[in-house]
Amino acid sequence: MIQVDIDEENLGRTKAASLTVMADAKVFLKELIRRLQEMKSEMPLEERRKAVAKLAKSRDEDREKLDKKLAKHTSAPMLTGHVPMAAQRVFDDDAVTVFDGGNTSVWGNFYHQVRVPNTLLGTAAHMGHLGAGVGMALGAAAACPDKQVCCIIGDGAFGFQPQEIETAIRHDLKVIYMVVCDKQWGMVKMTQSIALKPIKMMIKKSLRPDETINSGLEEVRWDKVAEAMGGHGERVSLPEELEPAIKRCLAANRCSVIHVDVDSDKHLWAPGLMHFKTMHQEPKGK
Repeated sequence: MIQVDIDEENLGRTKAASLTVMADAKVFLKELIRRLQEMKSEMPLEERRKAVAKLAKSRDEDREKLDKKLAKHTSAPMLTGHVPMAAQRVFDDDAVTVFDGGNTSVWGNFYHQVRVPNTLLGTAAHMGHLGAGVGMALGAAAACPDKQVCCIIGDGAFGFQPQEIETAIRHDLKVIYMVVCDKQWGMVKMTQSIALKPIKMMIKKSLRPDETINSGLEEVRWDKVAEAMGGHGERVSLPEELEPAIKRCLAANRCSVIHVDVDSDKHLWAPGLMHFKTMHQEPKGK
């Protein structure tokens, strides 16, 4: 982790960094490019090409495993990965996608492919805050009125800002919110479960509600909340229902909410979750 910031106070402040550089990012990058050009003849390019090829092979193998996991799960409630995959098949390549929530964002990033630059926004990559994606999507719709905007968000995260559906209706912002409903604070529950009963969690893959601390949520019919505010609402539980629901939302031509029922236990085991945890580790001191 290399951090470049013009403000010394920000260096190592929110994330642990192996190297901190106080500089203007633009100036730093220009100087870095110049220096790398000078060093080009000294670089072991063939060795690096082999390393990159190895990484690409590993990426393709991981992609195949992830796709097979989705193909095997066809029942209700669906696997969280079905949501970004269905969205990708229906929305335009240049549609703006927003991810919000803990495990929901992890699932989303593993199953979404950026096809056009500047089309992905998210909360988890910054400081892990929840609920901001609702407003991010409205901002994207206001800034890019000619583009489709989809926000894939956890039910806990969406609960912070549901009133913004009314804002979207009032300002004719046609955002489609796909609310992943696992009825729990997924990442919190996962962390608690591993900390409280690690062996049982690894074997059973989930704990009883009484074995964790206030990590469950009651069901909220987010599709009905949208309808109450003048929006369009859908509820789906089967993977095959997702694409038709998205198309009906697009046809409704107004802010829409799709309440998506997902497998709560499987939702906890998001792909690459440990890498996400490492990315958000606390600073170790300055």
